[in-house]
Amino acid sequence: MTDSALHLDTRSTALSASAAPSGSLLPGEWAGLSDAGRSRAHNEDAWRIDPGIGLIALADGMGGYNAGEVASAIAVETIARALADEIFGDETHQPHDQLARAIHAANAAILAAAARRPECLGMGTTLAVAWICGSALRFSHVGDSRIYLMRAGRLYQLTRDHSVGQALIDAGLSDPDQARQSSMRGVLTRALGVEPTVQPDYGEFELAGGDRLLLCSDGLTDMVADEQIARLLARDASSDELVKDLIERALAQGGHDNVTALVLKVPGQPAAAR
Repeated sequence: MTDSALHLDTRSTALSASAAPSGSLLPGEWAGLSDAGRSRAHNEDAWRIDPGIGLIALADGMGGYNAGEVASAIAVETIARALADEIFGDETHQPHDQLARAIHAANAAILAAAARRPECLGMGTTLAVAWICGSALRFSHVGDSRIYLMRAGRLYQLTRDHSVGQALIDAGLSDPDQARQSSMRGVLTRALGVEPTVQPDYGEFELAGGDRLLLCSDGLTDMVADEQIARLLARDASSDELVKDLIERALAQGGHDNVTALVLKVPGQPAAAR
């Protein structure tokens, strides 16, 4: 079962410097995997893990033949470049402001590309970003790509979908299982590349030993219920094995869309959840 509200012990937990390679800002072990799925001719998801700047990012593109994959690629590359500039440039700003500037830069870059390329008009993308330095996690999202945290055997959804399906749940007109089956589940209320301004949601807290972080596209969550995701993430397995298992489960249960999963395993003993 997924906890929609986050009630975590967020006390800072010391993480061994040996948990990640030298020069990495990501604690522990990470892996990413993407598949076009069983019904799509090409993959419009894009992702990037850059341990040098502590970045894990995922984008799920939309908008016409090949245009979706253009938008998603622009989003993750712009985010990576902008955050690298922030890290190695002006250090006087708060991380929230730095992340916000990077996301707005990605939105502007997608709009500019669409203006230059008529075949890309109308393209857009979701975005889910985790920006990590040691145990400090800052995250943001736009659209219905999700970020989950597994802590002490419990799965927490850190993000709330910007979609009509989520709006129906919030209004009490649907439950999560019904929403997953609805034709409106993938209709987005926010996305990058649609308007000159974008409204991301933000969050931050301290990672603890034993945490597992998952970023995924809706190709996973539309096919695999949160209870199944929790069981798969709880396995004693490497990050490579976990992302492979998640993708394979989505494909086995229909694989109707592109599916991407990115996992970070934080070393240490699990903290208590409450």
